[in-house]
Amino acid sequence: MASPSQRFNSSLDDNRQVNFRKKLLIINLALGDGDVEGLKFLCQDYITPRKLEKCSRALDIFEYLLQRELLSAEDPFFLAELLYTIQQEVLLQHIGYTKEQVQSWLHARRRVSHFRNLLYELSEGITSEDLKSMIFLLRGSVPNIQMTSRSFLTYLEKKDKIGEDNVTLLENLCQHIVPKLMEKLDKYKREV
Repeated sequence: MASPSQRFNSSLDDNRQVNFRKKLLIINLALGDGDVEGLKFLCQDYITPRKLEKCSRALDIFEYLLQRELLSAEDPFFLAELLYTIQQEVLLQHIGYTKEQVQSWLHARRRVSHFRNLLYELSEGITSEDLKSMIFLLRGSVPNIQMTSRSFLTYLEKKDKIGEDNVTLLENLCQHIVPKLMEKLDKYKREV
Protein backbone atom coordinates (compact mmCIF):
# COMPACT_ATOMS: atom_id res chain seq x y z
CA MET A 1 0.00 0.00 0.00
CA ALA A 2 1.35 3.41 -1.00
CA SER A 3 2.24 5.83 1.75
CA PRO A 4 0.65 9.30 1.82
CA SER A 5 3.88 10.87 0.54
CA GLN A 6 4.06 8.38 -2.37
CA ARG A 7 0.43 9.14 -3.29
CA PHE A 8 1.16 12.88 -3.07
CA ASN A 9 4.23 12.56 -5.33
CA SER A 10 2.26 10.42 -7.78
CA SER A 11 -0.48 13.04 -7.81
CA LEU A 12 2.09 15.78 -8.48
CA ASP A 13 3.55 13.78 -11.37
CA ASP A 14 0.07 13.24 -12.82
CA ASN A 15 -0.68 16.97 -12.54
CA ARG A 16 2.64 17.86 -14.16
CA GLN A 17 1.90 15.51 -17.07
CA VAL A 18 -1.63 16.86 -17.51
CA ASN A 19 -0.37 20.46 -17.40
CA PHE A 20 2.33 19.66 -19.95
CA ARG A 21 -0.18 18.00 -22.25
CA LYS A 22 -2.40 21.09 -21.93
CA LYS A 23 0.55 23.18 -23.12
CA LEU A 24 1.06 20.82 -26.05
CA LEU A 25 -2.61 21.20 -26.92
CA ILE A 26 -2.31 25.01 -26.89
CA ILE A 27 0.76 24.83 -29.12
CA ASN A 28 -1.03 22.43 -31.46
CA LEU A 29 -3.95 24.82 -31.82
CA ALA A 30 -1.60 27.67 -32.73
CA LEU A 31 0.18 25.76 -35.50
CA GLY A 32 -1.06 25.71 -39.07
CA ASP A 33 -0.79 22.99 -41.70
CA GLY A 34 2.49 24.40 -43.00
CA ASP A 35 3.94 24.30 -39.50
CA VAL A 36 2.90 20.67 -39.10
CA GLU A 37 4.57 19.82 -42.41
CA GLY A 38 7.70 21.58 -41.18
CA LEU A 39 7.66 19.57 -37.94
CA LYS A 40 7.22 16.35 -39.87
CA PHE A 41 10.16 17.25 -42.10
CA LEU A 42 12.39 18.07 -39.12
CA CYS A 43 11.45 14.86 -37.27
CA GLN A 44 12.27 12.49 -40.16
CA ASP A 45 15.35 11.22 -38.32
CA TYR A 46 13.27 10.27 -35.26
CA ILE A 47 9.88 9.14 -36.57
CA THR A 48 9.47 6.60 -39.36
CA PRO A 49 8.03 7.81 -42.68
CA ARG A 50 5.00 5.55 -42.26
CA LYS A 51 4.18 7.10 -38.88
CA LEU A 52 4.82 10.62 -40.18
CA GLU A 53 2.35 10.04 -43.02
CA LYS A 54 -0.32 9.38 -40.40
CA CYS A 55 0.39 12.67 -38.59
CA SER A 56 -2.20 15.23 -39.56
CA ARG A 57 -1.64 17.56 -36.63
CA ALA A 58 1.17 18.56 -34.32
CA LEU A 59 -0.33 16.55 -31.45
CA ASP A 60 0.28 13.35 -33.42
CA ILE A 61 3.96 14.25 -33.73
CA PHE A 62 4.16 15.23 -30.06
CA GLU A 63 2.67 11.87 -29.09
CA TYR A 64 5.35 9.97 -31.02
CA LEU A 65 8.07 12.12 -29.46
CA LEU A 66 6.64 11.48 -25.99
CA GLN A 67 6.53 7.74 -26.64
CA ARG A 68 10.17 7.74 -27.76
CA GLU A 69 11.09 9.84 -24.70
CA LEU A 70 12.45 12.61 -26.90
CA LEU A 71 10.00 15.00 -25.30
CA SER A 72 8.84 15.24 -21.69
CA ALA A 73 7.48 17.70 -19.17
CA GLU A 74 10.87 17.64 -17.47
CA ASP A 75 12.80 18.27 -20.70
CA PRO A 76 10.83 19.99 -23.47
CA PHE A 77 13.96 21.34 -25.21
CA PHE A 78 13.49 19.27 -28.39
CA LEU A 79 10.10 20.91 -28.87
CA ALA A 80 11.68 24.30 -28.19
CA GLU A 81 14.27 23.57 -30.90
CA LEU A 82 11.53 22.56 -33.34
CA LEU A 83 9.42 25.65 -32.63
CA TYR A 84 12.48 27.87 -32.96
CA THR A 85 13.40 26.27 -36.29
CA ILE A 86 9.93 26.71 -37.80
CA GLN A 87 10.00 30.33 -36.57
CA GLN A 88 7.23 29.98 -34.01
CA GLU A 89 9.25 31.64 -31.26
CA VAL A 90 6.15 33.18 -29.69
CA LEU A 91 5.02 29.66 -28.69
CA LEU A 92 8.23 29.03 -26.74
CA GLN A 93 6.73 30.82 -23.75
CA HIS A 94 4.28 27.94 -23.24
CA ILE A 95 7.13 25.57 -22.45
CA GLY A 96 9.23 28.03 -20.46
CA TYR A 97 11.79 29.14 -23.05
CA THR A 98 12.77 32.33 -24.80
CA LYS A 99 14.25 32.65 -28.27
CA GLU A 100 17.56 33.73 -26.70
CA GLN A 101 17.69 30.69 -24.42
CA VAL A 102 17.10 28.32 -27.31
CA GLN A 103 19.77 30.08 -29.39
CA SER A 104 22.32 29.84 -26.58
CA TRP A 105 21.60 26.17 -25.76
CA LEU A 106 21.21 24.97 -29.32
CA HIS A 107 24.92 24.34 -29.83
CA ALA A 108 25.09 21.89 -26.92
CA ARG A 109 21.59 20.38 -27.04
CA ARG A 110 20.72 20.24 -30.75
CA ARG A 111 18.71 17.18 -31.79
CA VAL A 112 17.87 18.13 -35.36
CA SER A 113 21.01 17.55 -37.43
CA HIS A 114 22.76 20.40 -39.22
CA PHE A 115 21.93 18.69 -42.50
CA ARG A 116 18.20 18.43 -41.72
CA ASN A 117 18.24 22.11 -40.69
CA LEU A 118 19.96 23.00 -43.94
CA LEU A 119 17.35 21.15 -45.97
CA TYR A 120 14.56 22.86 -44.02
CA GLU A 121 16.10 26.30 -44.58
CA LEU A 122 16.59 25.58 -48.28
CA SER A 123 13.01 24.34 -48.61
CA GLU A 124 11.79 27.62 -47.12
CA GLY A 125 13.78 29.58 -49.72
CA ILE A 126 12.76 27.61 -52.81
CA THR A 127 9.73 29.11 -54.53
CA SER A 128 7.38 27.06 -56.68
CA GLU A 129 9.02 28.54 -59.80
CA ASP A 130 12.48 27.66 -58.47
CA LEU A 131 11.27 24.13 -57.81
CA LYS A 132 9.93 23.77 -61.35
CA SER A 133 13.31 24.85 -62.69
CA MET A 134 15.17 22.41 -60.45
CA ILE A 135 12.91 19.55 -61.53
CA PHE A 136 13.40 20.58 -65.16
CA LEU A 137 17.18 20.38 -64.76
CA LEU A 138 16.91 16.90 -63.19
CA ARG A 139 14.13 15.67 -65.50
CA GLY A 140 15.59 12.22 -66.11
CA SER A 141 16.20 11.43 -62.45
CA VAL A 142 13.13 12.90 -60.72
CA PRO A 143 9.65 11.39 -61.12
CA ASN A 144 7.07 13.44 -62.96
CA ILE A 145 4.76 13.94 -59.97
CA GLN A 146 3.55 16.92 -57.98
CA MET A 147 6.24 17.85 -55.44
CA THR A 148 6.84 20.46 -52.80
CA SER A 149 10.32 21.77 -52.11
CA ARG A 150 10.44 19.53 -49.02
CA SER A 151 9.29 16.40 -50.83
CA PHE A 152 11.78 17.18 -53.61
CA LEU A 153 14.67 17.42 -51.12
CA THR A 154 13.46 14.31 -49.31
CA TYR A 155 13.37 12.44 -52.62
CA LEU A 156 16.93 13.50 -53.44
CA GLU A 157 18.05 12.38 -50.00
CA LYS A 158 16.32 9.00 -50.25
CA LYS A 159 17.92 8.40 -53.64
CA ASP A 160 21.36 9.26 -52.15
CA LYS A 161 21.78 12.17 -54.53
CA ILE A 162 22.40 14.41 -51.52
CA GLY A 163 23.58 13.70 -48.00
CA GLU A 164 25.40 15.13 -45.00
CA ASP A 165 28.72 14.76 -46.82
CA ASN A 166 27.37 15.34 -50.31
CA VAL A 167 25.79 18.71 -51.05
CA THR A 168 27.31 19.09 -54.54
CA LEU A 169 23.98 18.67 -56.33
CA LEU A 170 22.36 21.21 -54.00
CA GLU A 171 25.19 23.64 -54.69
CA ASN A 172 24.80 23.21 -58.45
CA LEU A 173 21.02 23.67 -58.32
CA CYS A 174 21.17 26.68 -56.03
CA GLN A 175 24.03 28.28 -57.93
CA HIS A 176 22.06 28.19 -61.19
CA ILE A 177 18.53 28.78 -59.92
CA VAL A 178 18.54 30.36 -56.43
CA PRO A 179 21.98 31.92 -55.85
CA LYS A 180 20.81 33.62 -52.64
CA LEU A 181 20.65 30.16 -50.99
CA MET A 182 24.38 29.60 -51.56
CA GLU A 183 25.04 31.50 -48.33
CA LYS A 184 23.17 28.81 -46.37
CA LEU A 185 25.14 26.05 -48.10
CA ASP A 186 28.44 27.82 -47.45
CA LYS A 187 27.51 28.25 -43.78
CA TYR A 188 26.62 24.56 -43.54
CA LYS A 189 29.96 23.52 -45.05
CA ARG A 190 31.82 25.73 -42.56
CA GLU A 191 29.93 24.27 -39.58
CA VAL A 192 30.27 20.60 -40.53
